[in-house]
Amino acid sequence: MNLWLVAAGVLAGLGFFLVVRELLPAGTRLEAALARLEAGTGAAGAEPTSRQAARRLSAAAPWLPVPRQDLEILGQDRESWLASKIACGAIGLAVVPVLAGLLTLAGGRLPWALPAAASLAFGAAMFFAPDFVTKVNAAEKRADFRHALTSYLDLVSLERGAGAAPTEALEAAAGIGGGWAFERISAALDEARKAGLAPWAGLADLASQTGVAELADLADIAGVAGQEGARIIDTLSARAASMRAQALAADRAKAGSRSTTMVIPIALLGTGFLLLMIFPVVYRTLGAG
Repeated sequence: MNLWLVAAGVLAGLGFFLVVRELLPAGTRLEAALARLEAGTGAAGAEPTSRQAARRLSAAAPWLPVPRQDLEILGQDRESWLASKIACGAIGLAVVPVLAGLLTLAGGRLPWALPAAASLAFGAAMFFAPDFVTKVNAAEKRADFRHALTSYLDLVSLERGAGAAPTEALEAAAGIGGGWAFERISAALDEARKAGLAPWAGLADLASQTGVAELADLADIAGVAGQEGARIIDTLSARAASMRAQALAADRAKAGSRSTTMVIPIALLGTGFLLLMIFPVVYRTLGAG
């Protein structure tokens, strides 16, 4: 009996590890991307089963709702996201039957409807788990992007104050800063230049792809300066100050909510400590009685 319990615990732990591994976003590896580019179409046969199923599902049902802006800001593609959903759903469907089988081998017995219903429910929950994870990770990425964008606005304002043209100011500011947000902005400006478009058009496209509304505001401001020659130094400084105030208010609200949430575990800890203090007295009283 103990052996079956240990085996069930090991399988449950392995399943939990696989689920966490699938849910956590993985960084893009340069060697893997180069290998996919070099392999070309011949690498399709070496793809994982879940990714092949995701590719077929994406081709057969292009109408499936996909959080395109969230995936864009996270640097993920539609097929890999669908593959993670399929893998998580399959793991969710398999966990309950495996545990039910181990219980049956250990001598227990369950009605067949209970494991079937639990398997379907857990599989459906695991299938939709990547949606929640993607939404949370994308929200954090957008918050980081907004923090970097405030510095970018200050740099653009300094470049404009030094006499640079709107196009030069946008490109020079993107080259000064570091981090993934500045790299995305610089890449968008490079694509716009190669396509023969204005740099603010590239920023507007990046804003529509990632869902960062503040970047669209910067594109509008730069477009007005580039087309009408208006001074935008004060406007950029005011916009950067406004974004910092919003970020500070959001951080304070998050800190307040976390402080409120900490009341519950502290209260439970205090209650447990009081019960631990009272238990010997109650035990002696009941024993003496």
